[in-house]
Amino acid sequence: MNSWTAAAMAALTISLASAASAQEGDAARGQRLFNQQCRTCHSLEKGGSAVAGPTLFGLFGSKAGTAPGYEFSESMIRSGIIWDDKSVADYLRDPKASVPGTKMVYGGMKQAGQLADMVAYLKQATK
Repeated sequence: MNSWTAAAMAALTISLASAASAQEGDAARGQRLFNQQCRTCHSLEKGGSAVAGPTLFGLFGSKAGTAPGYEFSESMIRSGIIWDDKSVADYLRDPKASVPGTKMVYGGMKQAGQLADMVAYLKQATK
């Protein structure tokens, strides 16, 4: 293998590792984002009170519109969404486009890195 090929392979390896790392997200950064943007409306605790939005406890694997103690919009109830990494990220990116008629008044999180961080945090904080 010549030096150019070795350098190209090394650059590709670093690039792929960086992309995988970015997709995994950083839960600590996600926690800061949650505290800044979400905590006012959402709790994370089991049996937590529904403020302006439902508690997010048990989010992953649950069906949208079924968390107890919150009155969801009909569109959320009928959405058929089962929350997983992709559906949470899609919803947070643009709630109104993901579930037209949702009650959530949030403009969306457009940066992929922030979405990955938020998903990483929610996955651990909502168990």
